[in-house]
Amino acid sequence: MQNPHVKYLKTKNGFHLFYYEHGSILCRHYAEEIWSKAEKITESASPIFSLCQYRDKAHLLYSNTDGQLFMASSNDLNQWEHNPITADIKSGGNTKFFLLPADDAFHLIYHQPTESTGVDALVYTVFRNGKWEKPYQIDRFLPMQKTPFLARRLQKNHLILYYRTGRNVLSAREMLLEPYTMGSLTPLIQTPSPISDLSIVNDDEKIHLLYIVRGMFRTQVVYQYKHTSAISTPRIIWEDNGCDSCMVSLENTKVNLFWTVNGQPMRCISENSGASFGTAERYTDTFPIKSIKTELIGAETPLYNSTECYSDSQSLLPAVCPLLQPFQLQKAIPQPDLSKAYTAFQERHRKKIEELSALLAQRSDEIAAVNARWKTHTEKLEQELEKLKTENIQLKQSSLKTEKSTD
Repeated sequence: MQNPHVKYLKTKNGFHLFYYEHGSILCRHYAEEIWSKAEKITESASPIFSLCQYRDKAHLLYSNTDGQLFMASSNDLNQWEHNPITADIKSGGNTKFFLLPADDAFHLIYHQPTESTGVDALVYTVFRNGKWEKPYQIDRFLPMQKTPFLARRLQKNHLILYYRTGRNVLSAREMLLEPYTMGSLTPLIQTPSPISDLSIVNDDEKIHLLYIVRGMFRTQVVYQYKHTSAISTPRIIWEDNGCDSCMVSLENTKVNLFWTVNGQPMRCISENSGASFGTAERYTDTFPIKSIKTELIGAETPLYNSTECYSDSQSLLPAVCPLLQPFQLQKAIPQPDLSKAYTAFQERHRKKIEELSALLAQRSDEIAAVNARWKTHTEKLEQELEKLKTENIQLKQSSLKTEKSTD
C-alpha cells in the first residue's frame, strides 16, 4: 500500500516531493536534474497528510498534534497560507482525506470509525458560501491497511471511489458533485484470500486493477480490467511466496505492471491495453535496497497515466516513476548497482547446483554398484537353489529304486 507520509506532486513546473519528518511537513523541488534542499511548510503536525492541486494552486490538508485540521494553500509552492478548518470533523492524525477543490466550493471525502470494530464510515462534506455543510455518510466499509480507500477524479465534477465492502471484496461507487448524485455500488473483484496490496489506474475506456492476493503458502500478482459493465477474467501475472507490493501505470495503449518480490523489482508489459501480456521479467535498472510505494498526484495525462511511484525509503527520492527516466535521477539518487551482486548470486547458485548434481551422480553410481552386487548375489542363490532342487529329485528317485529292489 501507499506510504501515507510521502507524496509527489507533478506540476507544469516540475516535480515536488512532500514528506513528514520529525514533526514537520517538508517540501523539495526537482529542477535541472537536481533536488532542492528541504523547505518547511509547517511544524507540530501529525504524520498523515493529504495533497491535491486545482488549476495552478496546491492544497495541503494536515492536522496538528492537538487534532485541529488546517488547510495550507499556495500558488508557487513556496509561500503557504494556513487556515484552520472549523467543520465538525474528528481527526486523530490517521484520517485519510480525498480533496476535491472547485471554483466555488471545496469537497472532502474521508473516513471515520463507527460503533463496530474494524468498520469505518465513508463520509462526504463540502465547504460552500463560507461554511461547511452537514457531513453525509456515503457507506460503511472495511478499511485497508495504509490506504483505507482509494478515490480518483475522472472529470471536473465526476469521481469514483474504491473501498472494501467485504473481507475479500473490493467495490466501486461513482459520484457526481454538481448536482450531487450517488451512483450504485459495483463489486469489482472478489478473492479467496485477503488482498495485501492494490493499484488502480483509469483511462477513458477502462479501469485497470493490479493486486496481490496473499494465501497461506503463496502470493499471486493478479491483473483485471473493467470495460463498461464487463469485468475481465483474473489473469495471474506472477506467483511466489514473497510478493510485497505492486503498481500499474499507462503509457498510451501500453499497460506497465510493476511489483516487488522479497524487495526485488519485477515488471510485465502489455502492448494492447491489457488484452495480452509479455513475459514477466526482472527490472534491471537501478533500484533501492529498501523501497516504499508513494502517491503520485497530477500525473494523469494522455501520454502517461500514473497515480503511484516507487521511492527510496532512505532518501525519499523516486526510484521508479513513469514520468522520470532513470538517467534523470542518477545525480540525485546514488543507488547501489545490484547487477554485480545478482550475477554473483547466480554464480553461487550455479556452483551449488553443480555440487548437488555431482553428489547425486556419485550417489547414483553407489546405488548402481550395490544393485549390481545384490543382483549377482541373488543369481548365485537362485543357482544354488536350483542345484539343491535337482539333488533332492535325484535322492527321491534313488530312494524309490532302492525300495523296489528290496521288495
